[in-house]
Amino acid sequence: MRRKISVIMAAALTSGMLAGITAGAAPASDGLLRTAVLYDMSTMDVAKTTDNYLVPMNVFDRLFETRLVDGTAKEIPSLCTDYTVSEDGLTYDFTIRDDVVFSNGNTLTAGDVQYTFERLLKAGQENMDIPEEVAGADAVESGEADSLEGFQVKDDTHFSITLSKPNAGFIAELSAPAMSIVDAETMESVKGFGTDPADTIGSGPYVVTEWVANDHYTLEYNPKYWGDEPTVKKAIISVIPDASTQNLMFQNGELDLIDLQSLDTAIVESTYKTMYADQVVSTPKVGMTFMIFNENQKYLKDASVRKAISMAVDVDYMINGIYNGNANREAGIIPTGIWGHNDALEPAAYDPEGAKKLLEEAGYKENEVTFELAMDTSSDGNIQLVCQNICDQLKKVGINAELKSYEHAAWLDLRSSGEMESFVATWGMDYNDPANIMYTFYGSEKNTKQRSLNYPDKEIIDRVAAAPSIVDDQEREAEYQALEEKIIGEDAAWLPLFESLHLYCIGDRVESFTPHWAGFTDFYVSDVVLK
Repeated sequence: MRRKISVIMAAALTSGMLAGITAGAAPASDGLLRTAVLYDMSTMDVAKTTDNYLVPMNVFDRLFETRLVDGTAKEIPSLCTDYTVSEDGLTYDFTIRDDVVFSNGNTLTAGDVQYTFERLLKAGQENMDIPEEVAGADAVESGEADSLEGFQVKDDTHFSITLSKPNAGFIAELSAPAMSIVDAETMESVKGFGTDPADTIGSGPYVVTEWVANDHYTLEYNPKYWGDEPTVKKAIISVIPDASTQNLMFQNGELDLIDLQSLDTAIVESTYKTMYADQVVSTPKVGMTFMIFNENQKYLKDASVRKAISMAVDVDYMINGIYNGNANREAGIIPTGIWGHNDALEPAAYDPEGAKKLLEEAGYKENEVTFELAMDTSSDGNIQLVCQNICDQLKKVGINAELKSYEHAAWLDLRSSGEMESFVATWGMDYNDPANIMYTFYGSEKNTKQRSLNYPDKEIIDRVAAAPSIVDDQEREAEYQALEEKIIGEDAAWLPLFESLHLYCIGDRVESFTPHWAGFTDFYVSDVVLK
């Protein structure tokens, strides 16, 4: 998780003081982008974080990138120029570019890709899931082998990867920030990779030239970059823990791009959607805010109770009342914007009277059904309001949901134990495949205990686990959609709520800005075009 920084109170700062507290207040100049984040990064190394991706996305390359093509997320070649897949879906043969060098001048080869995969499997790393799919990963992970059996380097630009079982979403996974390719030679010779800018070597369009903890970090154009030259030649990312301060800096012309999701909603509506209406950029945060029920709980194990809860929750009210319309209703598990999303699914109708009737028919007296809704205190303010609103709405139909707050670590421990009774959370997608959410919540007994709170249907769990092995796209899509209809419709085990929108505002020096395809806070600096 990102480190918490002490809040700087905007009310105590004048415009002159603002100019002196951060490098982000540097005077505007050609090729300079000034923006801000709430929290400093903890590392620049994707092997040690699942959160801090702004530097990895801009300093490193991946074999593929996911980009919006005519409004649809697609995987496009990056370091990879060509690939083929065996008929059984197990073996991928890749060809990579022969003109890529790292920022220190070292040539990028297939050996660097192999090193990247094997490094992620070493003890203590965070992003191990994708390399774990390669044949022989267990032996590397346990220390029994030094190299991956399923990774074969043929020459500097050709290699093959054999998976332990087929995964039709493998190419999409390779575009995830976690699969940023590192320089093997550098990794074996430096000690400060991920913490020292000079040691953090990549092949992407930017290099990190400065990192002052809790203050700012600077990205500058990499003249050895193999791709198109961006208009942003230097980006200063200031650490400004108070969103109100960021707001003042933007309006003073000291920031060229501001992330609006942390600002007070009233300011966004009254200021940015009026004074800066033509400069607001909106994109879906591709993911799902949802509610999960523990099927071992006394009342929640009854599908009738779960269906009554779905009928009693007015999602549209929350979208309009809490998010001011800056969210889209969702009806399934696979969110809008992901391959396999089912446009034909209809969200559950809001029907509080029907919920009361269903509970009565199931033999429950008014106020008999009780359970705990566990709230993570580190979740954003809107999610906390959603939790409170759900409890209020359920009370109206005679269900007593007790809202109880937990510090983040305690919340995670309780969820992992399988004893949490219910929770509301948001799952953000980091690669363009249904398995990213379906397998995470329903693909194994471990996942169903920790994430979907004891979902009991072993047949469905096995089908979710097997779905990535279906190599025919139409068949795989149909299977995923059938699975989510069963989990949501018949079982009412997952209550879809909404997919929120991510709003930004660009300053007068910016011609255009294309946010990350999945609505990440982190973005590709080269996707900002300066005037």
